[in-house]
Amino acid sequence: MAKEIRREREQLTQKAVARHVHRFTRLELAFYGTIILTAIVMAVSTIYLQSRSQQVQQRITKLNADISDGQTRYENAKQQVNELSAYDRIAQIAQEAGLTISNDNIKKVE
Repeated sequence: MAKEIRREREQLTQKAVARHVHRFTRLELAFYGTIILTAIVMAVSTIYLQSRSQQVQQRITKLNADISDGQTRYENAKQQVNELSAYDRIAQIAQEAGLTISNDNIKKVE
């Protein structure tokens, strides 16, 4: 008798659980699977794009530094040309070489 009562309780419990447990249809499984897959793909894509954006930003920073370095070298070379082509310097070199300076023969080329 006790066994029968236990068995009956177990059967009632299983029936109650079965009523509350919802089995998904194939269409529902496909729908939810597609949503989950889309979410995963979007997450991976977002991470990839952020990583790629970071790489591009680093490349831009490096190129800007290279441009700045090139501009500095250009300005230094321009300053050096100005110093080397100064009238006083040319006059001194000419005088040391025993030459005379004629203003008609001096031209500044840039």
